[in-house]
Amino acid sequence: MQRVQQRSALYLTAAGVLVFISFLLFEVYFTSQSAWVRMSFGLVSQVIRSGLLIVWCISIHNRILNKQIRQYLLWVGALMLLWLNVRFIKWDFLHYTDPLGRYIWYAFYIPMLVIPLLGVFIIQCVDKPENYVLPKKMKLLYIPLVLLLVLVFTNDLHELVFVFPNGIKNYNFDYGYSFGFYIVCAWFVILGFYFVIMLLLKNRTPGRRSVKKMPIVIMTVAVVFWVFYKRIMTSVDLVAINCLLITVLLESAIQSGLIRSNTGYHELFEISTVAAQIVDKDYQVCYLSSCADDFSEDIMRRTEQKPVDKDNTVLNSKEIPGGRILWQNDLTRLKQLMAQLTETQEYLNENNVLLKAELELKENKVRLDEKNRLYDRIASEVYSQLEKAEQLLQLAEENPEKTKETLLQICVLSAYIKRRSNLLLLNEENPSIQSKELEYCFRESLKNIELNNVLISLDSVCDDMLSVEFAVLAYDLFENIVEAFIENINAVLVHLHCKNGDVRLRIQIGCEDEINEDAIPEFAVEYNEITYDIQDNDIVFDVILSKGGGTND
Repeated sequence: MQRVQQRSALYLTAAGVLVFISFLLFEVYFTSQSAWVRMSFGLVSQVIRSGLLIVWCISIHNRILNKQIRQYLLWVGALMLLWLNVRFIKWDFLHYTDPLGRYIWYAFYIPMLVIPLLGVFIIQCVDKPENYVLPKKMKLLYIPLVLLLVLVFTNDLHELVFVFPNGIKNYNFDYGYSFGFYIVCAWFVILGFYFVIMLLLKNRTPGRRSVKKMPIVIMTVAVVFWVFYKRIMTSVDLVAINCLLITVLLESAIQSGLIRSNTGYHELFEISTVAAQIVDKDYQVCYLSSCADDFSEDIMRRTEQKPVDKDNTVLNSKEIPGGRILWQNDLTRLKQLMAQLTETQEYLNENNVLLKAELELKENKVRLDEKNRLYDRIASEVYSQLEKAEQLLQLAEENPEKTKETLLQICVLSAYIKRRSNLLLLNEENPSIQSKELEYCFRESLKNIELNNVLISLDSVCDDMLSVEFAVLAYDLFENIVEAFIENINAVLVHLHCKNGDVRLRIQIGCEDEINEDAIPEFAVEYNEITYDIQDNDIVFDVILSKGGGTND
């Protein structure tokens, strides 16, 4: 940063010294009586001024970003170069040549009229994209420009710009100004102030206000100089002063940021939030951002092989033309985030263990509640059988001689309770079951009945799906019939037929004693599709359970 400032100050000082020398040489040129001295000093002064202007144009080409503005500024530079050289030709080569010398004099007003108009065009392009095209209405300004140029170059005919009281041949020494001259000056001043004021109004860049006001100060100084030029500084080179003022005005606009340029990178680098620095090949710091740390030359050289880890910072580097760029990666925040991440992970792990344990408790509770619900349902469904089994156990304790008979009845009840519970569990999973499950229920109950020396037989056709509801109704009916005749039974024949979801069931009970029709329990009439037939000691029950509400055959 310091080197850049020193270099800029050096360039500015050198330009100022050369400008001062050129004006000093011009003063010698203006006062000397020697033709050789006048020619030599005038030529050197002209070369210095033209050289400075060419260097400025080259810098404009390299610095200005916007293509349109760059082209207009280069045109301004070219016109000022024309202005200087036309003035040099007029007073050193064509001083007494008529009328060519007079028209060379009139040519002074080409830059004077065109440069302000270019300033207006520059203002239109400020804060616009590079592909911006001037609106067609701006081309109307060419009309007054052309009219003023015609007015100046036809002055010999009308003398509306310059008047020659003692004849046109004495124009070099005896001339005055007419209203056309003041129109030309007004054009120059008005468009100049328009350029400066609009430049300030359009400015959006931050910075010191005093710097931004420099263009309007320079413009004011220029006007004051033009007003008092004829009275106090008649020997001053007006053309050179005008070119200097225009150059300083435009350069102040560039330096203050009113016209954007690709300079000031050192300032941007310094205030950058990126911790970086640029060093030369000897690892001497050229640019350093404000947030970058200082490192020893040894540490910076070690980055040529690999990044260097120092405390909470990793220093990286990459070769660039003329040196290297080094940048820092601050790991402080990253390590803090890693620590927070580790802490959060530990917390989540602990929380996960607690959630898992809580979930297991909830699952166990739900499982237990489900079991209890099933147990309660089973208990409610087979409550009468459980109560009867308890009564039979109590009877066996009270009458030991009936223990065998009682236990056999309990076995029948137990088989029913087991199979009935199984149907209930199957119903929890699916409302339909294989009809074979109903056959298994009958088969197990009949085996337990057989233990009581009862003749049993099961004829079954069960191949289709069956609703649990029908299975329960059929099995409950069978159990109720068996329990009703258990003490007098000697044979049980069952015919079971399940097809298309319907159940056809025939139960034939053989009893030791003759069956009294009046003694048949009333439970049988609860089933609308039940019929029974009594033949001496046998009773046959027929039942049809149909989804369509089938009837008996």
